[in-house]
Amino acid sequence: MDATSLRRKLTVSAALGLLLVPGCHAAEDALPYAEAIRFSPDSLEHLRTHTVAVQAEHSTVSYRYPVLGESHPLTIEVRTRMAERQTAFLEELPDRGSPGLTQDVELLAASEHVIGTRTTAVTSGTPGDGTEAATLWYDSATGEVLPWTSLFRDEQALENAHLAVADVLQDGYDLSFEQLPGLVGEVAARAEAGSDPASAAASAPDEASGAAGAAGAPRQAPAEESAEQTPQDGGSDLADPEQAWEAAERWSASPLADLAFSTAGGLAVRMDPAVVPSAGRVDEVLLPVEPEEAEELLSELGYHARSAAVAGNSDPGDFPFDGTLTAEGATLDCERLKCVALTFDDGPGEHTEELLDTLDEYDAKATFYVLGSLVDEFPEIVERTHAEGHELGNHTWKHDDLTTLSAAGVTKDLDRTDKAIQEVTGELPPTLRPPYGALNGTVRSATRHPIILWDVDTMDWQSRDTDAVAQHALEETQPGSVVLFHDIHKTSVDAIPEVLEGLHGDGYHFVTVSEIFGLGGMEPGALHTDARVS
Repeated sequence: MDATSLRRKLTVSAALGLLLVPGCHAAEDALPYAEAIRFSPDSLEHLRTHTVAVQAEHSTVSYRYPVLGESHPLTIEVRTRMAERQTAFLEELPDRGSPGLTQDVELLAASEHVIGTRTTAVTSGTPGDGTEAATLWYDSATGEVLPWTSLFRDEQALENAHLAVADVLQDGYDLSFEQLPGLVGEVAARAEAGSDPASAAASAPDEASGAAGAAGAPRQAPAEESAEQTPQDGGSDLADPEQAWEAAERWSASPLADLAFSTAGGLAVRMDPAVVPSAGRVDEVLLPVEPEEAEELLSELGYHARSAAVAGNSDPGDFPFDGTLTAEGATLDCERLKCVALTFDDGPGEHTEELLDTLDEYDAKATFYVLGSLVDEFPEIVERTHAEGHELGNHTWKHDDLTTLSAAGVTKDLDRTDKAIQEVTGELPPTLRPPYGALNGTVRSATRHPIILWDVDTMDWQSRDTDAVAQHALEETQPGSVVLFHDIHKTSVDAIPEVLEGLHGDGYHFVTVSEIFGLGGMEPGALHTDARVS
């Protein structure tokens, strides 16, 4: 469907949206008000959400996000941003109190063309208590995750959108020209002075507008940087992902960064009530940009997004994502995060289920290098390990030194173990860890698996000392580390609660070997010890 067709369908879609959006009301408010379209992922029947709460001695963190598909770009971006926010929160904990961070995702639109998300982060018990919100948009035609600026034609349209907000504040909320907050006031001042919007979009704000808080202005840029970024011929092409992201950085303090569509088919722009004194005692101010004004501002993606939102959205079963919409898969970009891969060798065994219970308390995913002979002995434990999102790796049939075998012997041993794991989990193990870390050219050429060793060896098999094992893991782990434990030892399993709490408090995220390395970059027989970023 082209943009023109979408515009023609707006009137019908708007009427339908009024019927479909919960909480919608037709009565006129005393002040201009937009009914924003935001809805829970739980309202879509076939869409699964993942919810986690981690209660530690020093803090509580919780989050919820929709699972859009195996390694889906939007799932990865949303989840990674949540993880970045969690790390920043944990790294800045106060010395006392019970601080908390809660993050949640709402949907702004959902169709076969586009998905819009709004992530909120609420902090408590810290000096910076409050709520932050950020929106992202996924364009299924290109497979790109895009910022809010991609909903607009160009930066001229961004300027005009801010002027529309200024009009609402002046005409509907009785703000004087001088009271217009932050970036809205700056854009209005530029328009009043007759500035060229194309060059104004990259101009740096002054101190007064930059101090306006949630409705403040874009990042200050050196003069030479602004000159390089000044759009020509009316502004950046926001249909280009790179230019849209660059524009989002320049306009990062815009109230339109927390933008939704309204049930009337226009825009709903959220502003902090503190900068709109006539709004009264309300939690948020949602300013309307009327449909006819929005009509001239939106890009083709913007029209698709508005159509999806106002029409009541679609069931995810209709999305063209190859049947993987609710599948698991990678959910974090470890190149941007403090990730660690905890690995456990020689099981499963009598202590593995206790370990699984502990890992679950932190939503920690680990990798278990299992022996094929024990898979046959403990199939229920292997099945549970897989079902809870952990990864199973090949550790040979019964812990033989592979360097003592011929190529045919290596292949036979590994194939037998692969088959045992696949029969229980339905999947082949993606990686190999040779017993003792013993390798030679024969082993490397005979396996179809990437080979994973480690960079942090807790020596738990030797010391059998819970405190020493935990201390070593906490002291030696770095972002990208692969840490070696053995879940057949009770002393090792007993060390894991301290390891998890300590690393969690330092802002780490616990992922599988495949997530930390990325299987796309690992070749059969290739050796990997860690994913540290130099």
